[in-house]
Parts: sequence; structure tokens; C-alpha cells
Amino acid sequence: MKRLLVLSIMILCLTVNLAYADIPEITAVDFYPNGAKFIFTLRTEDGTFNAEIPGAFQAGSVRMIDPNNFDDVKIFRQSREEWIPESLEAMKKELESHKQTLREFRTRQSALEHTLTLLKNAEPPTRTDAKDIIAYIQMSEAMKESSENELAELKLKIDEVSKQAEILQSELDKRKPVNSDSFIQISGHIKSGNEIQFEAFTSNAKWKPEYTMNLDSHEGRISTRIQSRASQNTGLDYTGNVTFHTKRPNENVSAQELKPLKVSIKQKERSRGNVMYDEAVPMVIEERNYYAMDSAAPKRAPEPQMQATLSDHVIAGRGTLTGDNIEALFMHGELELNGTVILELIPEHRSDAYILVSMDNKNTALIPGDAELLVDGMPAGKTSIPEYGLSQKKIVFGYAPQITVKKDPVISTTGSSWFSGTNSGGFTLKVTNGTNEHRRVTVRDILPIPTDERIKLEVKRIDPAPKERDRENKLTWEIELDAGETKTILVDYTLSYPSNEELQFSR
Repeated sequence: MKRLLVLSIMILCLTVNLAYADIPEITAVDFYPNGAKFIFTLRTEDGTFNAEIPGAFQAGSVRMIDPNNFDDVKIFRQSREEWIPESLEAMKKELESHKQTLREFRTRQSALEHTLTLLKNAEPPTRTDAKDIIAYIQMSEAMKESSENELAELKLKIDEVSKQAEILQSELDKRKPVNSDSFIQISGHIKSGNEIQFEAFTSNAKWKPEYTMNLDSHEGRISTRIQSRASQNTGLDYTGNVTFHTKRPNENVSAQELKPLKVSIKQKERSRGNVMYDEAVPMVIEERNYYAMDSAAPKRAPEPQMQATLSDHVIAGRGTLTGDNIEALFMHGELELNGTVILELIPEHRSDAYILVSMDNKNTALIPGDAELLVDGMPAGKTSIPEYGLSQKKIVFGYAPQITVKKDPVISTTGSSWFSGTNSGGFTLKVTNGTNEHRRVTVRDILPIPTDERIKLEVKRIDPAPKERDRENKLTWEIELDAGETKTILVDYTLSYPSNEELQFSR
């Protein structure tokens, strides 16, 4: 009785404590690649506070803003019955209704199976006339048939309700707060003022940026819409400003010293019977919204609020986040990027042209993310955007099927003399502009590179001459083509090598 009384008092105290807990307001959210930081605000009239936040937050991450203004701050996690936010109450009630229906169905199923067992084992009375026996058998068969039919229908209902319950349970598990059987309590005393602010981090949040990039293939302009998808399942809803970060602040930052590099004579291994051993001591080493760019295009949104620092890229947004893991879309605005369109043909890879945009001189830094690509308002594909800066690489916007190249080998001859062998080779490139407009295209191919000094490469003819031939024998041409025009590039070369050897090509 004494233990029961103590337990009752503890429960009562906990209930009173929770009843008087302050409910903090979320005033800002910062998303990081592996979670989110929430800023909470609450007011107090008497200088003391006792707040609670869901168990989805990390107790060790709670930080008082302006910590010198507080005394006797306590932060600890407590257990409680599973908490379901109001937005999921209807789903939970529906799930409980299905579970109750299943219990009733299974009770009836057990009764029917028991009845069928009795009917199967029952024997007709022996001290009755034949008429009564026949009536008994008929009644027994009718009851058996009725029970079997009801049982079959009941099993179908059980399967149907079970599937519905499984779907609801799976959805509820996915959307309910993590660690919903606990909460974090924050209490203390504020020295001056009556507004308390603190932050807490949860790993149960995620976000990703997305782009819709529409290339004007004539001007090289890329109209870019930026949006983010974000979700969190702390159980708390929030509407307001959200900041998205590409990096989370490091928890443990320290500078490393450059250690001396030591060199010594390696000890030779000696044999001891069948065992080899080393005299040296081992060293331990530490370690989809398509849009056309015309008069019907929607009004341009404001430019996104983006900021690049030495250690982070951030983008600001505003919207509503529900605490049940439902993905929310944040529209950040539009910006216009300028680049140079390059139609590049590489016959070693494919016969049609790559649509590339070089933005090597662009100053705007983009956050890495997925992009939906359009060329002149028409869908062209999808790609991933890396983190771009001043030395940005090219963006591939898809392929131009009407601009093609066909590569044919020049008929090669192979021969030998007493002293050397020869391999006369080469190729032609037929470049075609199948569009109805004048186009400039870049064509890339390659000559073999001798890796043995006994192999000599003699270039007989390259017509037209390439714009560039680099140290790896990569050739680059820039070709002007009128609408429907085809031009031919000829590359002719000879390889000389010892007559008793054979050439082998590899990449």
C-alpha cells in the first residue's frame, strides 16, 4: 500500500507538472543536410519557466540563447504514453476501429470453427426412430453448410480489414513523431526580461533543392526557378521563415599540426623455419512544372534570397511545415543565368550533338540539387547540379537529334619491310545540320598516342585543320553549318613500328 501511495503521488506530481508546462512557440527553422534546428520562444510573468518539446529533438542539442541571462537551467528527457499530434488523431482512431473490428471478426471466427468441430464429431441419437434421425442429419448438415458459408465470408472480410489496417499502420508509423513515448523538459529562471529563447536540433528532418531550368538556345539565357522540398516529423506544425543550409556547423573543430616525416632503413626480413618475420616494430597510423518562354509565360517571381559564405550556402524561404513527415514545397523565386550554348559532337560517344551551356564566368553560386531541363520551353531531361562557382563546369541540357556526325574509317593498309611495319589509317567525319537555321558546332575526336618509342605517328593530312590539338592528341574543330548543310572532316595518318611487332590499341 505504501509503494502504491508513493507511485500515485509521483503520477499526480507529473500530471500537475505537465499541466503547468509552458508551450513554446516556434519562431524560426533552419534546415541542414542531416536535420533541422528549431528556435523556440516563450514568455514568463514571474521569471521562471518550465517548457516541454517533443522527444524527436535531441536533449543534448538544446541551447539557451543568451545563456548568461539564465539561472538553474535543467534539461532532461522524460517518458510518457505515446503522443500522437492532433493532425494524426483521425488516422489513429480509424486504425483502432479496424483493430476492434478484427477482434470481433476473429472472435466470431473462433466460435464458427468451434461449432463446425462439434458438428463434425456429433453423432445422431440412437434411441429414436428413422424419421427423427433423418431430421437430425438434415438439420446438422444445414447448420454445417451455413457455418461454413459464414466462415468463408468472414475470412474474406478479415483479409480485407487486415490489409486496410496494415496500410493505416504503415502510414501512421511513417508520419508519427519519432520517440513519441518521451518528451524533453526545459526549466529554469530568467534574470532580466520575460522572453525566453532556446534552440533544439532534430535529425528527423530533411530537405533538397530542385531547379527548373529553361534554356533559350539562341541567346544562352537560362531562366531558372528554384524550389525546395522539406519535411519533418517532430509532431509540431510551423508556418513562417525557413532557412536552408548546405552544411551543418561542425561539432568539433580543431587545427591539425603538420607532423615530421621520418625515414629509416627498412629492416630486411629473416626466415625462421617456415615463418617470415620483420625485425622492425610495426607503426600505428592514426587516422513537374513545364513553362514556355513566350508571352504566355507566367509573371517572373522575385529573385531568391541566396547567400554564399566561405563555409556554407544558404537560401531563404517561407511556408508551412506540418510535423507529420508530409513533404512541403517552398518556392524561392527565379533568377536568370547567362551562358554560352555549345553544340558538341563526339562520335566516339554518340551520333547526335550534346547541348552544353558553358557558364565559366558566372558569379552566382548554386546550391547542389536536381534539375528539370527544358530547351526553348520543351522538356529535355533531368540532371544533377553540382555546386557552382567561378570555375563552374558545363551543364548538359540534353541532345540535339537533328545535328549529327557520322564517322567512317579511311581504308587502311598494313604492310612491312625488312626493317619496319606500317599502318596507314584515319577517318572521315560527316557533320550534318538538319535544322532550318545556321548553327555553329564543336566536333571532338582523337589521334592515337604512341606509348612506345618504337612507334612513330606521322600525320599526313587533317582537313580542315583543327582549332586545337592538345598534348593528348585530342582534336577540336569549330564548324559553321548552314541549314541542311553537311561538311566533311578528313584525318589521315600513318603509324610505323618494328616489323616483328603487332599494334595494340587501348583506352
